[in-house]
Amino acid sequence: MRQTGKGKGKPITANQCRKIHAMKSAMGMADEDYRAMLRGMFGGESSTHLSFQAAGQLIEEMEAKAVGMGVWTHKGGAVQRFNELADRKGSMATPAQLRKIEAVWEEVSRINDPDLRAKALRNFVERTAKVSALRFLDKGRATKVLNGLKAMQEPLNGPRPGKKLISS
Repeated sequence: MRQTGKGKGKPITANQCRKIHAMKSAMGMADEDYRAMLRGMFGGESSTHLSFQAAGQLIEEMEAKAVGMGVWTHKGGAVQRFNELADRKGSMATPAQLRKIEAVWEEVSRINDPDLRAKALRNFVERTAKVSALRFLDKGRATKVLNGLKAMQEPLNGPRPGKKLISS
């Protein structure tokens, strides 16, 4: 079987395949239209030949259309974030680490505007880890950023049990 789609690394997962076909059914998409979409986007006619990354792109495209049609509800948007980085090799931060950083930042940030909050997170990451964006973090720097964010959480939540307070 020939794998299609950019980033021909890890193959499509069973869950991705199920989600694609569930959305196809929910939209009432004809098989010939579905195959034409696959040909147009990836040069193939079967989702089983897609790479993990290409399947993620297809899911995003189909989900946007299905939600727009009112036949699909987008669930767990944060869970899907950074999944396109899942097949990175070596010491790069995992999608789960990057999502955790965003989630903790959401909790500690006092900025209400989403665009300004995202900019403030980029600034924090650049000051803390010396990289311009979350996607460039390696595992060690991601841990450093998370530790910094957890330190910011403590004044909000109180110290962790068993942690000694330093008095002056």
